[in-house]
Amino acid sequence: MSRSVLITVGLVLALLAVQSVRLGREVLVRLEVLSTAATDSLQWTLSQAEIEQLKLENAVLSARDAQDLSQVRREFDILYSRVATIRESRTFKSVREAPENAQILQRVMARIDTLITYIDGPDEALLFGLPQVSKILRKNRDDLRVLALAGLAEHARITEEKRLNLFAILSRLAWVVLALCVALALTALMMGRLYQRGKRLAERTRFAVARMRAMITSSLDAILVVGDDGRIQEVNGAAETIFGYSRGEATGADMAQLIVPDHLRDAHEQGMQAYRAGGTAKVIGQGRVQLEAKRKSGEIFPVELSITASQSAEETVFVSYLRDISDRIAAEEELTRTRDEALAGERAKADLLTVMSHEMRTPLTGVLGAVELLEGTALSPDQHDYVSAIRTSGDRLMAHVNDVLQLSQLETSVDYEHQRIFNLSDLVQELIDAHQSTARRGRNDLSLHCSLGASGGDVLGRPVALKKVLVNLIENALQFTTDGAVSVDVQRLGQSDTVEISIADTGAGIAERDLDRIFEDFIRLDASYARSSEGTGLGLAITRRIVVALGGDISCESELGEGSLFTISLPLPASHTGGVIDAAHADPAPVSQAPAALQNTSNIQARDDAARILVVEDNEINRLLVERMLTNLGHQVVLASGGAEGVAAARAERFDLIFMDISMPEVDGIEATRQIREQGLAEGTQIVALTAHVAPRDHARIRDAGLAEVVTKPVSKSTLAEVISRRVRRDRSGCNAPAAGHQPESGSAPTAAIVQEQAIAAAHGQAEAASSGQGSDITQFFQALGAERGAQFLGAYCEEVDQFLSDLRAAQTLNPDQRQEAHRLAGSAAVLGFTELREALLTIEHIETEEMPDLMTLACEWEQASREISAALPGKAAG
Repeated sequence: MSRSVLITVGLVLALLAVQSVRLGREVLVRLEVLSTAATDSLQWTLSQAEIEQLKLENAVLSARDAQDLSQVRREFDILYSRVATIRESRTFKSVREAPENAQILQRVMARIDTLITYIDGPDEALLFGLPQVSKILRKNRDDLRVLALAGLAEHARITEEKRLNLFAILSRLAWVVLALCVALALTALMMGRLYQRGKRLAERTRFAVARMRAMITSSLDAILVVGDDGRIQEVNGAAETIFGYSRGEATGADMAQLIVPDHLRDAHEQGMQAYRAGGTAKVIGQGRVQLEAKRKSGEIFPVELSITASQSAEETVFVSYLRDISDRIAAEEELTRTRDEALAGERAKADLLTVMSHEMRTPLTGVLGAVELLEGTALSPDQHDYVSAIRTSGDRLMAHVNDVLQLSQLETSVDYEHQRIFNLSDLVQELIDAHQSTARRGRNDLSLHCSLGASGGDVLGRPVALKKVLVNLIENALQFTTDGAVSVDVQRLGQSDTVEISIADTGAGIAERDLDRIFEDFIRLDASYARSSEGTGLGLAITRRIVVALGGDISCESELGEGSLFTISLPLPASHTGGVIDAAHADPAPVSQAPAALQNTSNIQARDDAARILVVEDNEINRLLVERMLTNLGHQVVLASGGAEGVAAARAERFDLIFMDISMPEVDGIEATRQIREQGLAEGTQIVALTAHVAPRDHARIRDAGLAEVVTKPVSKSTLAEVISRRVRRDRSGCNAPAAGHQPESGSAPTAAIVQEQAIAAAHGQAEAASSGQGSDITQFFQALGAERGAQFLGAYCEEVDQFLSDLRAAQTLNPDQRQEAHRLAGSAAVLGFTELREALLTIEHIETEEMPDLMTLACEWEQASREISAALPGKAAG
């Protein structure tokens, strides 16, 4: 029975007892009131008043002379006292309060007052007035009679009321006593049950104590009970086994001297003293703590310790549980060693893939480059077919290398893309358009349906990764479908952030038994898929990894011979603002290969403003191929076969652009770049990496070394033209052009931060459609944003830079806000292609002292940039 029930029963009993006592006292009071006979006094007084009235009348009638007048006066005084009692006594209050009785009493008192004039007068007057007095008394007799009867009625009413009240009190008292008896009976019953339960609990406690004693005795953990004085009171068998002391040796011994290692003893004593003084416990009550203990042999070994303090009125007892974790520590060390070896193996595998990718890409560069040059020569039809076969096989081999490398990157959770805002509808539409020719070759109908709500398709996500997923699934559907249809459906699920993309085809379908393994690595089905497809079996495995990395999931429904439905659910929150999230930290997308439309372009017009370009490449074939491509583009090329030779060439003359290979003997590309920068040999000239390294961490390391961007081998002529259009200054004295693909999208407010974000977003959203070097950066900026909005952005940027320069000139020291503003403006300058301006701003951001730096360089670079902006904004002063 719960404690609350007992408390409730006790409260009920107490209330009943209090109520019974109160009612008993009230009964006693009522009985005492009845014992005073106040009602009898009322009846007697009224009767006596009537009798005294009659006596007075008799005395008046009997009076004959002056001697009889004394009897008349005495009888009048008695009657007067009786009437005065009725008028003034509290006993007659209820009689007086009745309206009719009050009028009678008033008439009686009026007559009494009239009689007083006769009674108190001389004897002669009284004798003479006796007839009048007798007449008054006769009138008074009837009123007194009525008043007496009213008093008797009131007496009866009061008596009945008191009787009824006493009966009600006695009834309540009886009910309370009955309830009290019932409560006492229930209490007795509960006490009996509690007694029986107590007996059972006592029995259970004895069994529990016995079991606990058996558990402690058989426990594999050592248990020590230590008193407040630090001496051991009790140990179990496991403690004897672990520490090597018998129960007799341990009981009564100082625990610190017995099992605490020497180097921990002082700390133990200090902790115990602090705990006794009321300080904070470091071990007691802190759960499991890993420490060291000492055996009887002196061996120090690791233990897991838990101490609990049990306090009573007499003393404090500490119960300690110790576990020998020597085996566990050894197993953890072995596990750590095994893990490190496994990680080393994974790193070695990743490094092997990276090296193999590099070594395979290097000869592929020569093969595909030579094929591209051959395609530009006069070939016979047979030769053209042979060259096409070589290109197709080379591209397929490159795709296999990329698949294996990307799988390795996904396994190591490489996140090479930051979230940004892009238009999902446009992205999917571009993919559909790009694959229409493939669909026509298979006589398939490729269609798209988008339903993205009021956002117009602007979402926040990672478009590069998403594009890879969709390309894999669309190509997969087209590959296994002939004379059928492939549909792509994009829709937002209600008002949520989840977008569902479905790719359905009417192709060969997948057997139910294979649905669970199609997303595994290197899986190629044995049915019609295997007979009509080529590849490594990594496409769907890579797709699944990318989708999971994006925070989504992918599923497949299929029926053999009917077709397949792949469904992707991804978190892509709708955006209504435009711009790039985290643009300040977003890495520029590495240039690998130009879009397909550009790669197939063989007739690229030579540049009117031919650039002087230095190519540093140790591979002779690649060096010659790059030279031939650049020469065909109309540029002047100087070749260097190694890093040291490249540094010497940069020292000998000035170049508009430097292409730098990374992996070279002796002086590699990173070291050569460092020497060029440290010696100031190529001021204002950008250095672009030309490498077969494709791992994101390699690209990050290359950019951190000071190279402007990374171009991945094999490289095509169109890719070179695109890079040159971005990196070579058009006027040889102004500012560098930014990436042709970095075109701004529309935004909502003309601020420099949005200029940067919009431009970066446009770069990723329009990379497939960007032209190779046609038009200046600002021209492309206007093409992406429109004339009005582009003018707003550039005007706002000019105002912000002018204000920033003004603030710097007025300030004595450089504060953190100014450094942050320099960082923001530098990002916008990079997007607009003003590289020297960006570097000048970054110099201000990263200067180590708080002293204001020389602003001459920044002012000069801004003057050149503002002139170019002014030329693009007729009639506006750029600053």
